[in-house]
Amino acid sequence: MNIDNKLLGVGLGALLVGGGAVAAYHAATSQPSAPVTAAPTAQPLAQAPAAATPAIQPAAADSASDAVHGQGANNATNAAADYAPITNVRQISSKATKYATVLDVTPVNDKIAQTTPRQECKDVVVTERAPTKDPHNIAGSAIGAVVGGLVGHQIGGGKGRDLATVAGAVGGGIAGNRIENRRHDNATVQRTDHQCTTVNDTSYTNKLIGYDVTYRNPDGSVGKQRMDKRPGSRIAVGTGTKTVGYDVTYRYGGMDKVVRLDQKPSTDRFPVVDGRVVTRL
Repeated sequence: MNIDNKLLGVGLGALLVGGGAVAAYHAATSQPSAPVTAAPTAQPLAQAPAAATPAIQPAAADSASDAVHGQGANNATNAAADYAPITNVRQISSKATKYATVLDVTPVNDKIAQTTPRQECKDVVVTERAPTKDPHNIAGSAIGAVVGGLVGHQIGGGKGRDLATVAGAVGGGIAGNRIENRRHDNATVQRTDHQCTTVNDTSYTNKLIGYDVTYRNPDGSVGKQRMDKRPGSRIAVGTGTKTVGYDVTYRYGGMDKVVRLDQKPSTDRFPVVDGRVVTRL
């Protein structure tokens, strides 16, 4: 019974001491101007529990965040890895007219001669043989024969004289004929003749026969040709093959599909976004 009283006394004493200590602590913390308020912050034992508690929470948050980001990274990797491989590319070509750019156009003219006939008349003095009334020169022959006979008759005598007379008459007739003929030949008359001739007047005119066209070909070379009509800004210089597109075959979902593109793809696959194949890169 004495021992119990002693234990009871010790317990009561401890309670009193503890209560006093608690009262003193509250009294100290309730005063704002007292420097005692900094004591709890400086005590390592008071801060240790507070620091330990938040240290556990970030670790859990980081784990959750890593899990979320890890799942997103895996999804992004899976999305990036989802693609449609290109299995064939076929070039589509067609024949098209090739055009050259016109650089210069020069008209080409040619001189055309045109002949116009006309009459040109003038008066001309014409000298001609005078007309004769004795075209056979009978008068001259007769006079010559008479003169010749007389001359022959003076020569010789008897039959010789007769022969001389005959010979003189014949010779005189011949001589008289020739003399009369020369007189007729030298006898001329003049008259005025109105003569007309045809004269051709030639004139020249310029006629457009074409155009010399200088042009630049699609490959950059320069050419020249003559054309009947004036061209525009370009001229046709033949036909060639022109690429109009590409038929691209790709496989996705176990099926082959074809899409027409303007340009040849530079990759061997198409990306797939949200289940759709992106062919226009």
